Amino acid sequence: MAAAAADVFVGIDAGTTGAKVALFDARGNELGSGYCDYPCTHPHPGWVEQDVEEVWRGICRASQLARASTDLPDGAIRSIGLSSQRGTFILLDARERPLAPSIVWNDSRAKDMEKLFADRVGLDRYLRITGMPVSGSWAIAKLAWLTEHRADLMRRVSHVWNGQEYFLRRLGADSVESDPSSLTLNGMLDIRKLDWSYEVVQAAEIDPGVLPPVGEPCAMVGRLSTQAARETGLPAGTPLCRGGGDQQCAAVGAGVVKQGLAEVTIGTAAMMVAHLDNPDLVTGPAPYVGGHAVPGKWDAEGGAFSIGSCLKWWRDHFAVAESVQAAEQGVNVYDLIVASAQSSPRGSRGVLFHPFFAGQVTPYYDATARGAFLGLGLDHDRSCLVRALLEGCACEVRLMVDGMARDLRGGITELRMTGGGTRSRPFMQIHADVLRRPLVMLRYKECTVLGAAMLGAVGSGFFPDIHRAVDAMVTIDHTIDPDEKSAALYQDLFGIFREAYESNARSGVYRSIYEFQQRYF
Repeated sequence: MAAAAADVFVGIDAGTTGAKVALFDARGNELGSGYCDYPCTHPHPGWVEQDVEEVWRGICRASQLARASTDLPDGAIRSIGLSSQRGTFILLDARERPLAPSIVWNDSRAKDMEKLFADRVGLDRYLRITGMPVSGSWAIAKLAWLTEHRADLMRRVSHVWNGQEYFLRRLGADSVESDPSSLTLNGMLDIRKLDWSYEVVQAAEIDPGVLPPVGEPCAMVGRLSTQAARETGLPAGTPLCRGGGDQQCAAVGAGVVKQGLAEVTIGTAAMMVAHLDNPDLVTGPAPYVGGHAVPGKWDAEGGAFSIGSCLKWWRDHFAVAESVQAAEQGVNVYDLIVASAQSSPRGSRGVLFHPFFAGQVTPYYDATARGAFLGLGLDHDRSCLVRALLEGCACEVRLMVDGMARDLRGGITELRMTGGGTRSRPFMQIHADVLRRPLVMLRYKECTVLGAAMLGAVGSGFFPDIHRAVDAMVTIDHTIDPDEKSAALYQDLFGIFREAYESNARSGVYRSIYEFQQRYF
């Protein structure tokens, strides 16, 4: 379809810490955007929950801000596509009302449920069915935990939905369906059928009837309702489309729709997606396999669940001066935090940081792992700690990327970087240096919201398929190459980083800390 200047596509990214809504033209240019943050709560160590109504208000407020940032007529808006968190689920009653806060994807309360799936399904069979190792990080383990510990609550549950289904319904969807790209972190998708694994679901003693049917990504599901139009400021009647899971939307927005391409999104977490034409191209245990937002295709994925969260933790507890300065000068507080690390040499004078605040995911899948600063001495100052934090985050990203590349037939031919964290050139240079890889940077960095808008454009019929949308809307900007002068230093640093993790895991230190926190806090 020929693009006119007035063709506009809305993307909604209902993320972990906030909602971003953006309007794009048919060349991928952002015309306006809005953002509204919302909190997670942490009732106990390792628990992460969220008030569903606060997320909805965040979506509405971000939509209002995005709409107000442009003077486009209602008729210009052709579609709305939605991306939402995966692995975050909502328990609903028969009237589709939330019964409790949602349990968020990086909640780590369910480590002890791993034995249940190992006993009832088997480790190898579970991996074969779902494309994922048994882990307490997945939604199915947390549902099993709720069945054991909150039976009173689970008896009242009529629906278990992801954010994708719930918020599309609030926006005006005629029916409720999920899609394979939204279900990866649920841990109960039959990867070859791209549908629920009833064997895994029943092993957790969950009634399959509470789960939504599984449809296809980038499908139109209805039109924006009058009520939702009042709350969001977007025009009633706009075609409403299922986008996909957040990381698959990011992959589409980064153009990762061909074998050999991969992207890492640096946000609350660092999440990696590599396109798969066939799930059997995965040859080892490091990646987990999911459905792509490209219909009928798959992806290999990895995760480092606390990369952005660690920076936010530092901002909230140790960067009061930078926060005040940022507010006074109208600059980004994270730019100031990263700049404060520049007075420390590469390698942070031997301080290491483990960013395992929500466990270690790819490649070890260890929900008991916890964060730490290591190697501290009296010669270290604040800048050493900040630089160690940045380098430690990059080291965990390398754990993920190396594991993924090793276990994919054909490896990774090009690695693209997306997400808000990529706006910091110094932070990305640290990643390039630690990973020892060239990193391809994109013109538009918030690829999740762009991918959601692109999937909406396909679902509404503007583009005939995702490949046409990628050709039109995704643009590569530049490449960051690793600095060869730091190669030996960062190779040594990474080796110590990995050895320290493995030693603590083997010795049982992480398990002891986990059990201590569960026992007393």
